[in-house]
Amino acid sequence: MTITFSLIVMSINQSLAGEWMHDFRAAQKLAQDKDLPLLLHFHASWCGPCQQMDRSVLNTKAVKNQFGKRVIAVKIDSDENQEIVNRFNVRSLPSDVLLTPTGTIISRTDGMQPQHTYLSFLGRGASRYENDRRVYLAQKSKQELMPRKNEETEADDSVENQFATQEPKSYVATMPSKIGLEGYSPVSLTRDRKWNKGQEEYSWPYQGITYLLASKTELEIFKNDPGRYAPQLLGCDPVILNKQDRAIPGNTKYGAYYDQNLYLFIDIESREEFKKNPDRFSRTMHVLKFKLSDGAVLR
Repeated sequence: MTITFSLIVMSINQSLAGEWMHDFRAAQKLAQDKDLPLLLHFHASWCGPCQQMDRSVLNTKAVKNQFGKRVIAVKIDSDENQEIVNRFNVRSLPSDVLLTPTGTIISRTDGMQPQHTYLSFLGRGASRYENDRRVYLAQKSKQELMPRKNEETEADDSVENQFATQEPKSYVATMPSKIGLEGYSPVSLTRDRKWNKGQEEYSWPYQGITYLLASKTELEIFKNDPGRYAPQLLGCDPVILNKQDRAIPGNTKYGAYYDQNLYLFIDIESREEFKKNPDRFSRTMHVLKFKLSDGAVLR
């Protein structure tokens, strides 16, 4: 018992001092205590790219400076931690997964990453969690204040309500005829890779398309930064748009993430072509406007 406790303390001190931890449970607990994202780096002793990344990226001062400040970092030996590998569906090495303190996936990346790309991955993920946390805390604070406010204004409300037209409060936005992602929540899909159906009471319009969220918290998160969660190019197929200058809405059956952005395609062939040269198609510059009667058209 004493030895185990000592090892945990040592691991915690390592992370706070800017070093990698090697105990998943200790790192998880520290992330929860410090309310910081948890970075998992999956590797193996026989993996050449893992060793290269370890030398040129993972142990650099720029990366280690993030530890204990913006993230808690732990290395996971894939041979010794197969259960964790399976839990996070790791299929290649090296791989990195960034989690919220409660275990929700924020973002992930596979393969050898140069330092600037890796730092960008960490920075975007940490900022995403910080922004979402601010929204959550603001919403929670607002909810906690509501009972007190209701008590203070109960007398006034009882008089005013005799003459006021009763209209229940609602989060329903003005509903264009176009529902994005076939009614699935873009926040659930981006953050958890889960197809959760949204609800009309938690709807929000963005670029002429209405998206349905699964909860009030998701609604606030989406309102804060809709461009991060909504499909790129109004959900139009980027390959068709690039090659034919035609804005054809993609299908949710054929979606793909690239650089943390969601793209939709009309069929599997189009998606496979995108994967061969994602930079070309993701950087397609068009001004799109959604036309309710005919779909998305070029402007």
